[in-house]
Amino acid sequence: MDSFFGIGFPELVLILIVAGIVMGPERIGQTARWLGRTTAQLQKISRGFIRQLNHELDNSGDGQALRETMQELQQLRRELTDLRGEVNQTTLGATQAGRQAFKEIENSIKPPDIKPLKMPQAPSQPEAAPSVLSDKNGAGQREAETDTAVSPLPGVVDIADDPE
Repeated sequence: MDSFFGIGFPELVLILIVAGIVMGPERIGQTARWLGRTTAQLQKISRGFIRQLNHELDNSGDGQALRETMQELQQLRRELTDLRGEVNQTTLGATQAGRQAFKEIENSIKPPDIKPLKMPQAPSQPEAAPSVLSDKNGAGQREAETDTAVSPLPGVVDIADDPE
């Protein structure tokens, strides 16, 4: 007996001890007998009610009709469960196909990834003294070194939408 009306075994023992102290040893025996007889009568009435109900259901034609109706309901419930499973499978396939199509469309309109080109490293040579050119005024200018490498392309730029 795990619990009886939410009362566990330790609480029940405590209640019996307090009842024994309050009622005394003579009255506790009388109360226990009365409680036992009352419980037995309630169980007898309950069994009689269930027996009579089952007997009435068995004898009446409505009882048979009720059982048949219950069996039909159970059969319909099984069919509904099967149908629900089929619908779920069908919609799952359609949903997956739709998602795949959406991904394909998304990938077709998406611009290709633009990665910056890496500049090839020129072989290192010992630095020579820059040549000096003279202009009309006689001031020296350093000759601009020409780079043979191609400058990298600009990356993708995010432009915010016009707020208006």
